[in-house]
Amino acid sequence: MFFKKIFIMLLLLCVSTMIFAEENAESANALSLDLFPLLKGFIATDSDSNTNFVCLAVSYERLVASHYSIGVNLDLFPGKVYDVEYMYFGLNAFARFYPMSANGEKFFLGASVGINRQTVDGKAAAEHGGFFGLTTSLCAGYKALIVGGLYIEPSMSYVLSKIGEVNMSGASVIPLGWQGGLRLGYSF
Repeated sequence: MFFKKIFIMLLLLCVSTMIFAEENAESANALSLDLFPLLKGFIATDSDSNTNFVCLAVSYERLVASHYSIGVNLDLFPGKVYDVEYMYFGLNAFARFYPMSANGEKFFLGASVGINRQTVDGKAAAEHGGFFGLTTSLCAGYKALIVGGLYIEPSMSYVLSKIGEVNMSGASVIPLGWQGGLRLGYSF
């Protein structure tokens, strides 16, 4: 029941972010894909142990005031270890502060809070390795404009997250602890 309330609050926060973005038309929007989780999935994939992961982390960011932005991040990491299906899902709301630029670029500091869920073989119960819990992170990075609206964003974050009890033979792709990021995005 507690997690359902948290999920509903996060969903409302995400919807209010979108509504606020519509009301504030002069602000900049950005969509991005983090390449590090994608590479993490490729690295975790191993044909010898029948392990396969595709890790997608996409985000939407909206500049809401001079030097400040808010947004949402979605992590979707489906995979397979031997014949066991694996699915990690994360939804985070984040806020960022850009001290060097009023346009949502250059150096930033940020924080996020959200939920995450893991299922193993379609089961979310702890005895099967699944879970549903909270996640939070602190982040620092640099958004560098390339050309037009394209940008690249290297970052480093520290993530606190719930994890499953069952070891998946070292193949876990859950964001936990120090995490690098390399987002490729488009501002519009």
